[in-house]
Amino acid sequence: MPPAADITLYKGPVGGLRHRCPLCPSRSADSSHLLRCTGCRAFRYCGREHQVAHRPQHKSACTKIKNARAKVDREEHKVRNATEDFMTPANAFETHTGLFWGLLGTRDYMRARFGLARKLFLLGTLDGVGEGLEHLRDMLRLCRSDNMGVRDIIPAIMLRLDLDQECYDFIKWWATCDPDGTYDWGDMTLPYLDVHGADVLEDPEFLVDKYSSLNSVVALLILKLKLLVDIRNLKIARKIFAQRHLPLELQDQIERNVIRSPLSVKLQKVPHASLLKTERELLNHASEIGETLAAMSPNFVDNLFEPDKALCGTSASYSRGSWEEMMLAMQNSYATWWETEGVLDLLYDARACASRDLQCDIEDLMMKEKMIGNEPTQCELLADLSVTRMWTYLNYAVENASYLGPWHERPSERYTMENMEALKDY
Repeated sequence: MPPAADITLYKGPVGGLRHRCPLCPSRSADSSHLLRCTGCRAFRYCGREHQVAHRPQHKSACTKIKNARAKVDREEHKVRNATEDFMTPANAFETHTGLFWGLLGTRDYMRARFGLARKLFLLGTLDGVGEGLEHLRDMLRLCRSDNMGVRDIIPAIMLRLDLDQECYDFIKWWATCDPDGTYDWGDMTLPYLDVHGADVLEDPEFLVDKYSSLNSVVALLILKLKLLVDIRNLKIARKIFAQRHLPLELQDQIERNVIRSPLSVKLQKVPHASLLKTERELLNHASEIGETLAAMSPNFVDNLFEPDKALCGTSASYSRGSWEEMMLAMQNSYATWWETEGVLDLLYDARACASRDLQCDIEDLMMKEKMIGNEPTQCELLADLSVTRMWTYLNYAVENASYLGPWHERPSERYTMENMEALKDY
């Protein structure tokens, strides 16, 4: 993984990936008018001048991508032209599709392709992320049992590309494909990745248990929050429409432009009461998934707020619930968190709401800590407990997000005042 100096590779432009020049990223342009780097084939430029100007920054990454592609080509040639013996087929691509990892001669090829995909993801471009996902998907086609853990990376990558339905279907298949441990990964006639169009609004009970994949839980949480942000944007747009008379076709166009997920398009058509009902369902799901995440990886959210150490870490292996597992899940998903506008804001506000309410009880909480032999400062205790309890305050953050009035009258401020008054009366 990248050294500390490369943390910014996880923090590109906020919003959906699109073709853009790295020297003028805010400018929209028709991709057909952009020059594509012939070396890495992952960067595009608005003109020759900017391509030349960006070359000193781009040269190292471009060379790494070219070298990684060359390595994949060399390893692929070896597999396709292998000398046949009792352990090695002459061309595993034709004879052992789905069973690659069982052949020792294919493993260097699979590792090389995985390495290329990783480098492409770190470029943070639409071309790079899209091609990287194609590599991982094809690796699953070649090796169904996924001995390299490709399935841990794919869901968050799909969300970066707004393949939200595909992401949910992928997560659900892996979570439900082998309930009794009898699925035969060597039987190519069995259904494989055949979940399509699953209901994203269904209860996430199939995933919220201690044996779930941490990467899948993280991706599903991002997806639920992403939909909540889209609903927030639709609610704000409709509040504005209620104050200003706009033609219906213009309202429809505005609503299309304030949502990001393709799954949210159908929400444009539902009545306001149904939209609020969907918001409540998503909020309950997100809170449940968040609590599952906290139980599975207690340090994940802490590191999500301060990710630099986790993004710089390296590990060849991990155990369930370990710091190393959290670190790898952070590296797999942080770019998705960063690029999905609004989701981190919801979590920051939920934590702040929890912290404000906890301040009312801080003296009692400090006393309890001392009684069990702990001596944290008030700031340390508030920081720890606000992360632990933030999922019960996510509803505050969601209500705050669509509130357009004065700051001191936000829903969370009113609720905190009401709680304080109730404590006084008690």
